[in-house]
Amino acid sequence: MPQQGTSTTLFRLLASCLGLLLLLLLPHQLPAQCIDTHEPGCRHPAEAGMAQRHCIDPTKYWQCNALGDPAQLKYCRPNMGFDQDLNACVPWIAWVWQPCKEPVSRPPGWEAC
Repeated sequence: MPQQGTSTTLFRLLASCLGLLLLLLLPHQLPAQCIDTHEPGCRHPAEAGMAQRHCIDPTKYWQCNALGDPAQLKYCRPNMGFDQDLNACVPWIAWVWQPCKEPVSRPPGWEAC
């Protein structure tokens, strides 16, 4: 009959092996956090000349100058944020956070998170 110390050591060894096996079975690359800037595709007439808020940094916005061209990233002046209701940069004291609006179109090859 094995002694108490031997069975405890054997149990720990088996538990360690099982834990290592579980770690090896986990996916190797977990998906990264989705960062969606809401860049418009500039492929719909409603987007021409329209500004779209950059969803990560409110001091930036996207501008579609021509249909089919990539949106250009623009910056507000210092101490201002882009207000999507006014389609203009406003002083921070007047800026209010709102959820980003989905663009009418997305760039070619864009995939949802």
